[in-house]
Amino acid sequence: MIPRLHERTYAPRDPLAKALGRPVSPDECLTEHTVIGHWPGLDNYTFDDEEMTWTSVRWAEHLEDPLLEHPFAVSPDGDRRAILHLDVRLHPDDRDLTGPEWAEVAHRLARAAGIEIPGKENGCQWIAVQAQPGALT
Repeated sequence: MIPRLHERTYAPRDPLAKALGRPVSPDECLTEHTVIGHWPGLDNYTFDDEEMTWTSVRWAEHLEDPLLEHPFAVSPDGDRRAILHLDVRLHPDDRDLTGPEWAEVAHRLARAAGIEIPGKENGCQWIAVQAQPGALT
């Protein structure tokens, strides 16, 4: 696998648009086949009978909520750019992965980056998007 770390940003719309390969849209729903991984606490934001097919705009707004709820939060060095954008692509010699294997890759990367702590539901909000074969963002 070949990882690529992008510069942190203030808003999730541009990284999400890059992951999808098109602008975010209020009309396009992203299914569990596109958003293949997310933080454990996401279930607290949905009703039991609600389907997990949000529009790309709704995903972007939801990921931006913590910044709006805490407008003065900064890192120890005063940085407000809280959106981490990491993408991973298969090396030409790598075998193709199944959907569940890509989801496991997403969770492992989130744990390795320290944004997902096992057993903690109220951690960082994150999603993993697979809109292109052989790649994860």
